[in-house]
Amino acid sequence: MDLEQWHDTVLFDGPPAGAAGHFAENAGAALKLLDRRGIKATFFMLGRLADEYPGVARAIKAAGHELASHGYTHRSLWRMTPREFALDLKRSREAIQKACGAAPAGYRSPTWSLKGRAAAFLPLIREAGFSYDASLYPLNSSAPRGPHEIIPGLTEFPPSVFNCLGFGLPFLGGTFLRWAGADFMRRRVAALNRAGLPAVLYFHSWEFDAEPPAGLPFYKRAVQYYNVKSVPPKAEALLAAFDWAPMRDILKK
Repeated sequence: MDLEQWHDTVLFDGPPAGAAGHFAENAGAALKLLDRRGIKATFFMLGRLADEYPGVARAIKAAGHELASHGYTHRSLWRMTPREFALDLKRSREAIQKACGAAPAGYRSPTWSLKGRAAAFLPLIREAGFSYDASLYPLNSSAPRGPHEIIPGLTEFPPSVFNCLGFGLPFLGGTFLRWAGADFMRRRVAALNRAGLPAVLYFHSWEFDAEPPAGLPFYKRAVQYYNVKSVPPKAEALLAAFDWAPMRDILKK
């Protein structure tokens, strides 16, 4: 799960004036869902939110889940210099460790923006103390689709794709999860498992909002929140159909 607020997405540039959110409530709803299914998960949390909501971080860790880093501010890596990125990594690790008492092992870039900057930024992720990254979709046919050492000392745990005309197409989270049908996703997850690959299901805390924030421009509301109410039941159906575990546990096997 990506722990971020609705206005952290690429459609917004910070919180609009007077905007409200339900971050703690949404994170709590996700925890209840996982508890019902008896599943432990990986939560990629913004360091900014760990500073603002340390109780949420503590509740996640106390429930036996993994807390990993989603960066500190959700700023795209394309807008950062290497020095700025190194500082963002450091701040996120320190915030999460302060909130829950344990430093995160994993990192996921905001909006998958590590793509195109991997050569320069993967060494910085390793140097910051992370043991794995989970940011790089294997979109071409030659890219490994399971966990692998991407540079010495750093493992890549790639998000899930399915084969289509030789390309890897994302399908199991975010916009894809909101738009795709549950049966389609179940078949694709089963196919990955038959091939000996773990599937990576992900969703966002703001996708558990009962209603989208009021006053959003129509096109932003349509793009970000189309079919958003389907996310909790789809997620629960997928969680019930397969065995799941935190990334840290998969990597130990």
